Amino acid sequence: MLKDIKKLLERNALIIAIAVTVVIAVLSLSAVPKLNLELGIKSGDKYLHFIAYFVLSSFWYFALKDKISEKVFKIFVPLGLIVYGIILEGLQSGLTTYRTGDVYDAIANTAGVLAALILFNRIVNWYRTI
Repeated sequence: MLKDIKKLLERNALIIAIAVTVVIAVLSLSAVPKLNLELGIKSGDKYLHFIAYFVLSSFWYFALKDKISEKVFKIFVPLGLIVYGIILEGLQSGLTTYRTGDVYDAIANTAGVLAALILFNRIVNWYRTI
């Protein structure tokens, strides 16, 4: 079963990455009710930003890992994802009245992108064992 899922992911990696990108944009620009996780952590939404961009980056890295040069992969893909996060934060301030852009959200987004890049080889090595 895992091998079937693996094949499905490999065939549709780019479509899944695009879908995750769209979902993050919609969630970022929608009037989403405040999520109270009751974790007792100040600024808990920053963890959600980190996780969202870690997942987004992982999908893009996986979709593009064998399709572009290593230099482009390690520099321009993360840079593009970081700029995407910054643009969405700007759009929250400029397009919506119910959301506000936050520099710390952009920093959390960036940290998620960079963490995914750092851990990507380990994730791929684990994935290859399936």
